[in-house]
Amino acid sequence: MTMTDMGSIYRVKDPLIFTIYGASGDLAKLKIFPAIFALAEQKRFPEALAIVGFARSQKSQEDFRKDFADSVRQHYKDSWGDYQNQILESLLKNVHYFSGQYDSETDFDKFKEFLGEKCISKQQPQHLMYFSVPPFVVKPILTQVAAVFEPKQNDIRLILEKPFGSDETTAQALFHFLSHHYCESQLYFLDHYLGKKAVRSLIPLRHMNRILNSMLKGREIANIQISAIEPMGVGERVGYFDEVGTIKDVVQSHLLQVLAMLTMSIPIDDEAERVQEERTAILNALDFKTDTNHLALGQYEGYKAEDKKVKNSNTETFAALRLSINRETWHDVPIFLRTGKKLHTKHTYLVVELKKFSFQDAEQEPNRVIIEFYPHESIQIRLLDEDGATLRKGEIAASESIACYGDYCLPEHGLLLLDVARGEKRFFLGMPEIVASWHIIDQVIDFMRVANLKPEIYKAGCEGPAGQHNLMKGTNFKWYQPS
Repeated sequence: MTMTDMGSIYRVKDPLIFTIYGASGDLAKLKIFPAIFALAEQKRFPEALAIVGFARSQKSQEDFRKDFADSVRQHYKDSWGDYQNQILESLLKNVHYFSGQYDSETDFDKFKEFLGEKCISKQQPQHLMYFSVPPFVVKPILTQVAAVFEPKQNDIRLILEKPFGSDETTAQALFHFLSHHYCESQLYFLDHYLGKKAVRSLIPLRHMNRILNSMLKGREIANIQISAIEPMGVGERVGYFDEVGTIKDVVQSHLLQVLAMLTMSIPIDDEAERVQEERTAILNALDFKTDTNHLALGQYEGYKAEDKKVKNSNTETFAALRLSINRETWHDVPIFLRTGKKLHTKHTYLVVELKKFSFQDAEQEPNRVIIEFYPHESIQIRLLDEDGATLRKGEIAASESIACYGDYCLPEHGLLLLDVARGEKRFFLGMPEIVASWHIIDQVIDFMRVANLKPEIYKAGCEGPAGQHNLMKGTNFKWYQPS
């Protein structure tokens, strides 16, 4: 797939088995089952198809199919009709369930036999395996798959979601283990932000639009801001979240990937390896100054009361960082990242503020390129315009190129699953870029520990802790607030 066929329609033709480990969990019900249905609704699957849930819970085939159907109907309740019912009934004939322990070779032998009984084709099928499980059971499953399925001799593709380790050392250990048992071409490290249409649009938009590409050069940019905020708390994830905090949970993966997609050099050769190399180059060049004015932490009021296990916790639910890119082309361009929970709204956006002329008033609004990821996906260019004696802001251009068309009509996980089936890895992470992102985050975490930084308590529903504004000290910048 090239940069010019992003909106094409791709359909899987070869026989396909799609196994979901952790099929009884929330991620499968909230994201993966609806994504599978979307692919079926758009007729992207082959006739020879088996969707197989693997989990430890004892469950009948009928109960699992009911869980699958309920999650799909709930997800698409606003647009559900007779046609969707027909698609679902047809799809459920290909949905199966297997109960087994993740660390049992005996159970995996039985699972292999189970798949043989559901034989979908005389032809060797492509087998996608999705890991929708807690981090501590990933390695046991990988071990059993390697022992039972002979992955290097079969077309098995593993889809792994973050976290990939808990720091640079554990990430490297994970990759060493994986490399011993699997070919790199079989490994798909998934960050669902790279399934967002607006994020995926960054490469073709920069590649094919000379004006926009010129604007998004370091020499033209005053600062970059990326914000991902939400009104929800940690909820049932409090046990996992308290161990990692929002810097490891959101910044290390999602926000750094968006930053890399924005600032990377666009290779002429758009093969996955080239794109991943360019993202890695940016991540390796990131610099964090160990200064308390370059990091702000917060924790929403009431977090410690959500579970007795976290009553003395200093885990951050809000973080704002100031970074820079140690490259000549990005010299002196500050980068501001922030993310937080229990804030006033749910909004994810990227703002590029362009440099002013020397004769412009310092208090004057800057020209901006604004890329919205949620609640609406759009790309806007907002420029100042003088109308007589009045200076006004005008939205000079708004891109609708990321509206629904072709493969872009799929949800994030659906689009990424389709990528795996066709062997497209541009929008999956490579091992080197994961290590590079951990390297810079480890520096931040070490500074938090050495400086003994504690999060500032903030009230639910506000804009976050006041300390986030300290990152702008010494500049004329301020956090952009969407209208």
